[in-house]
Amino acid sequence: STNPRAADRLLLTATLKFKTISYKDTSCDISVSGPSQITLNKIEKNTLMSISRGGTTPSQKTIKMDVTCPQGSVGNKLYYWFNPVNGTSSAGDGIIDNMITGTEAANNVGVIFKIDNKPIIFYDAETYSFAKAQASQNFTFTADYYRMSDNSAEV
Repeated sequence: STNPRAADRLLLTATLKFKTISYKDTSCDISVSGPSQITLNKIEKNTLMSISRGGTTPSQKTIKMDVTCPQGSVGNKLYYWFNPVNGTSSAGDGIIDNMITGTEAANNVGVIFKIDNKPIIFYDAETYSFAKAQASQNFTFTADYYRMSDNSAEV
């Protein structure tokens, strides 16, 4: 039988007592250096069309990120990654679609983010890192216009 007689049953009870729990502070903080909103300078359509797709425009902006790490992380390899809030563009790596709409909004123009002049690979938790985290350090990347079409009538 799978259910023993009442006299043969064993009832277990456990009493757990937790003392103060301390957590090891190992998470680094990454924040934008300067204003949290970056606005690209306006660009004329003919200027944008004259630059190769994905090339650097006069409106490109450099964004500096400050990284501060607790003592528990100093010296360890630190990975960081980029996750765009509103998703990515099907146009390629590092590109987000223009979210501005209306008669004044650009058509088929997105924003491209680059590190070392290469498009950022979004959602990749292994590509970007510091070999040895320091208590304080930084990195930069750029934001620039990206035209989705070579046809001027579509932009």
